[in-house]
Amino acid sequence: MKHESGQHFAAITDYDIVIRLKPNDADAYLNRGIAKADLGQHFAAIADYDTAIRLKPNNADAYLNRGIAKGNLEQYAAAITDYDTAIRLKPDNAMIYVFRGYSKLILGRTLEGKQDLRTALRFATQKGNTDLKSRIEQQLRELD
Repeated sequence: MKHESGQHFAAITDYDIVIRLKPNDADAYLNRGIAKADLGQHFAAIADYDTAIRLKPNNADAYLNRGIAKGNLEQYAAAITDYDTAIRLKPDNAMIYVFRGYSKLILGRTLEGKQDLRTALRFATQKGNTDLKSRIEQQLRELD
């Protein structure tokens, strides 16, 4: 895919075509939002995530990515709300807990942030994601 190979503008153009042909394709909006976010276009990405969520309200990835975009805009409380919804929809996704934990840490909610990181660590361990596991362990060591 163009997006995965760093061709974000070309990927956006392709998603524009898909959306023109299939305006109710939630995944096209989600993926276009991800490409825009990778270019630092966080407000535009949020608009795409909003549409993806409207079209497919149970898409945890749309909430996760919208939360990440809001976090990049320093809207941490709003990001946490999106992460909460993503967790409700996909409760065993370690990355959602990582991002929610970082947002809580930034807001000074240290105990809650650490708890989210510990939950993420548990899921990363269960799924055998050794890279994520070691990054979370390092972050927890730095917080203690």
